[in-house]
Formats: sequence, C-alpha cells, structure tokens
Amino acid sequence: MRTAPLSRRILLVTLAGGVIVAAVAFALSVPLVRSVARDQARVQLVRAIDTLAAKPVATAKLMAEKQKIVGTDDRSYAIVRRNGEVSGAAGDVLTPAQINTVLTAGKLSTSMKVNGQELLVEGRATRRGFSVIAVQPVGAVDEATTALRHRLLLALLVGLGAAGTLGLVLSRTLNRSVAEAATAARRLAAGERGIAIAPSSVREIADMSRAVSALDDALIASEGRQREFLLSISHEIRTPLTALRGYAEALADGAIGADEMKATGETLVAETARLDRFVSDLLALARLEADDFAIEAVDVQLNQLLTDLLDAWQATCEREGIALHAEGSGATVHTDPMRLRQLLDGLVENAIRATPAGGGVVVRTKTTPSGVIIEVEDAGPGLDPADIAATFERGALHAKYRELRSVGTGLGLSIAHRLATRMDVQLDVRSAPQSGAIFSIQVPIR
Repeated sequence: MRTAPLSRRILLVTLAGGVIVAAVAFALSVPLVRSVARDQARVQLVRAIDTLAAKPVATAKLMAEKQKIVGTDDRSYAIVRRNGEVSGAAGDVLTPAQINTVLTAGKLSTSMKVNGQELLVEGRATRRGFSVIAVQPVGAVDEATTALRHRLLLALLVGLGAAGTLGLVLSRTLNRSVAEAATAARRLAAGERGIAIAPSSVREIADMSRAVSALDDALIASEGRQREFLLSISHEIRTPLTALRGYAEALADGAIGADEMKATGETLVAETARLDRFVSDLLALARLEADDFAIEAVDVQLNQLLTDLLDAWQATCEREGIALHAEGSGATVHTDPMRLRQLLDGLVENAIRATPAGGGVVVRTKTTPSGVIIEVEDAGPGLDPADIAATFERGALHAKYRELRSVGTGLGLSIAHRLATRMDVQLDVRSAPQSGAIFSIQVPIR
C-alpha cells in the first residue's frame, strides 16, 4: 500500500477544505451581492421619485423630460396624470398594465425586459394628483457589483492562501513531533534505552510520546529482570556443571577407587537431573510463548483428576516426611485435563519444596456460582506482601531466597502463571492464616 507523509496529507486536506469553503462562500455571496445591489438601486429610484413628487406637476414634468434629477444618467422617468396622460422618457417602455397599477394602487415595484434588457421599475402616486415612475437598466447595477465581486474573490483567494500557510505550518509542526516519536521508537527497536522525547502541546501526540516513554521504561525494567534471571540461571547451571567436570576429571585421572564408584555415579546422576530440570523448565516456558500452544477443553471430573494427582506425589511426600491429602467435594469443570494436571503438578511440587518435614500439603476444592476453586496450601514460611506481588515474576523469589532455603529453578511459578493465562483460568496467591501460602485456581464449570 502506498503511503504519503502526514505533512502532505494535512496540507492537502487544509487546501481542499479552504477551496470548498471559498467556492461555497463565493457561490452564495454573488447572488446575495447582486440582490443587495438591486435592492439598493430600487431605494435610490424611490428617493428620486420622492424628489419629483415634491415638485408641482409642471416642474416635475419638465424635470422628467429633461432628466434633471440627481442620480445616474441611465435612469428615465415618467409623469402619469390622473387621466392617464404619460410624459417623460420612461413612458416609451411602460405598459398600460403598469400605468394602471400605479394609478389604482398608488405603488408599482417590478422588473421587465425590453429588447433583451432587464429594467427595474418603481412608481409612486403623489399627493399633488400625479404619479411618478422611474426606470433603470439592471445591467448598470450589475456592472457596479462586478468590482465588489472581484474584491470578494480576491479576499477569498487571500484567505485560501492564509489557510494553506497555516496548514503548512501545522503539518510541519505535527510531522516534526510524530517524526521524533517514530525516531525514538526505532531507536528503542535498535536496542537503545533511556531516550528523552520532547513534550508536545498537542494532546494526542503528547499521549503518544508518553506511551513511547512508558515503553522505554518497561523495556528497561523487563530487560533488567531478564538480565538478573539469566545471571541467576547461569549461576545455578554452573554449580552442577562444576561438579560434573570435577568428577569427570577425577575419573579420567583414576583418582576414584572402585569402592567410590557407586557414590560417584549417584552424584553424577543427581547433578545431571538438576541440569535436565533446568532445560525442561526453559523448554516449557518457550512452548507456552508459542502461538500454536493448544488447549482442548472438555468436561473433567475433578475427583478422578485429584486422586491421580495425590497418587503421583504420594511417594515423594513420604520420602520428604510430608503429609499430602485432599479436601472438598468433587465437581465437573470444563477445561483441558492434561493442562490442568500440569498446572496442579507445578503448584504441588512448589508446595512440597516449601514445606518442612513434618508439615502438610492440602489440595482443596470449593464450588462457587462462577466456577470451582482449587487451592494448594503449603506449610512453609509463607510470603510477605512484597513476595506476593512478585510471586509469578521469573526468578524473583528464587533470587531472593536461594541462599536462605530450598528453591527450584526460579521458573516454576512463572510457568504456572503463563499456563493459567493460556488456559483462561485465574491463578492467585495469598498468605495462609497460620503459615505458608495458598495458591488458588478458579476454573469455570462450563
């Protein structure tokens, strides 16, 4: 699709609007000016008639015949006596009907055409017993308005030029502000951060500039968290790699005896499992970000799903000295059973890691009018308000507590939150009444 600069479009729209306004104004004003000019000419004719009406009939007759009246030379006059006698130059063009109208009605105001020429006709009866009729060609009146129309056209053209100038100034001003915002966006895309954008007096452009600045701040914060996360992951991966390399070098040097082989193998298996867990979590996070991540929602019986969940984690809980049990009645929900199980597995694993030996993990279900709430409650140290706000940020709690207590890869809760979002279910966290944390999933019934 072809694009055009904003400045050119603003200028063209301004000029087009100016042309339309000028054309409409000229089209409406020309007939109005003509009408006003003719009305004014009629007023002048009536004033000339009043001048004659103030004279005796003989004097008025003489003045009408000689046209010795103040006014333009193209006027002609006629004196009409009560008996119908007409004298004066205008009498040659008057019709009997017009003469009869002024005699009977005492007033005549009309126009007529004689030999293709339009004439204005005004007549009045006088108190001296005669009537006066004045005639003036319209052409002379219209010629007088031509200069006015030219001036009006000139004024419209000047106004059009001024509108174009203002449009050009406005377009350049707006284009400059938009170009600055676009340049800032391109610099952000190129990796530059902390870009200052000059404020604009135009509200919409100011909003756009603030949005670009907000994006800049968000990118700085996001990339900072990502950098911290990568540093944390690098630190965690380096530990098992160091152990693997150390044992591998010891095996290569023959420093490990036959009686130590089993313990060495177990250590290598454990460290390899840690690396595999990191890779698996990273791959799971990448799949959740993919556009083709599929969700297949069906009716799911929670009783069976929770029974399978408890069976799967029972051995781990026994090994860690943790009690795992479920509370609440089962219900039917409409969701993807495999994804829901994946989400619950992540929350249960996190609860087991946070709960010390002798504690317990509870998986609880509650039915509400809007759906079913599944809660996973642990007996760990709990979360403070700052922890709750950052619970689902990648690596936030991991970076804070990795030196204090048992933590995972720092990705588990972030994966759970992203998975809940893709499933269109709500995942929340709050502190438990005594100690520990409660993670809740709200699943729709249908």
